[in-house]
Amino acid sequence: MAPHVNDPVQKPRNLGSALSLLTSSLVAAAIGDVAQAAEGGGSHYLPGVLGDIFLALPPEPGFQVANVSWFQTGSLGTTLLEGQVGLDLDTDTFINMTSLAYTFEQPVLGGLYTIAMAVPFGYASLDGALTGPLGGQIPFSDDSLALSDIAFTPIQLNWNSGPWSFRFAETIIAPTGAYSTADADLVNLGRNYWSFDTVGAVTWFNPETGTEFSAAAGIMINTENSATDYKTGNEFHLDAVYNQFLSPELAVGLRGYYYQQLTADSGSGATLGAFKSSSYGIGPGFVWIPESAGGGLTILGKWMHDFGAENRFEADYVTLTAAWTF
Repeated sequence: MAPHVNDPVQKPRNLGSALSLLTSSLVAAAIGDVAQAAEGGGSHYLPGVLGDIFLALPPEPGFQVANVSWFQTGSLGTTLLEGQVGLDLDTDTFINMTSLAYTFEQPVLGGLYTIAMAVPFGYASLDGALTGPLGGQIPFSDDSLALSDIAFTPIQLNWNSGPWSFRFAETIIAPTGAYSTADADLVNLGRNYWSFDTVGAVTWFNPETGTEFSAAAGIMINTENSATDYKTGNEFHLDAVYNQFLSPELAVGLRGYYYQQLTADSGSGATLGAFKSSSYGIGPGFVWIPESAGGGLTILGKWMHDFGAENRFEADYVTLTAAWTF
């Protein structure tokens, strides 16, 4: 049963306000050296954090707040950990990201202008083995509970034309998270380098049927980790969303992502060579807009499974998000 025309039009716009910060400031909130590509098998890009609905819909002016709980469990054959070769790695990572965004009433270049930031804090555990000086393997187990790298979005612009919406955003990820190269610290929640992520997104929504398709593509440029003389290559990422409203309060659909490292890793610390990586995953998701909250609160969740990964943790990802508008 398709939702009533008036309800899905209004509620998605309120929801777009709440999720504006997810599709901007959370695009690259970090999880350090236990994640998905390049040095440490990790990157500042997190699969699925771009959002679960209306990736480009213009937000309403004012403040938006969101909290994302992001969980990853996965494995990787070989990577570098603080300059040492790690083998047969297994990780469990939980990151909680709180974001704040503000959208201005005055249009800029014909669109709505938003600024945002995201602060991630989390826990990560890692088990595996290190290659010893004589070629043997030394088992290890390590974990960390700490602040990760904070993401800032100084510019986000959204436009709307009929069923189509568009977004451009620039996000900066600062090396604010906990980081150490000590032998006992093989898990870091920070990555010790800056990243600059340029993202473009498009959304198509039909209020008559309650059907939505969204996609967001980005290019991430990374600086060198001065502690390890390792520069992670530039990265491309694509997130896609399909939703079908079953009622004005509930939508279900699919979430997917594709990741490809565009340039080789470099620097004297890149002892494994180019170590270019790629992966892709897909899974189900839902959106719930409680009627009792008057459209100001939205609950979203998803699970994505990797169906392919190279030089990167092959993982499952689960997220649960609560978003508010003010």
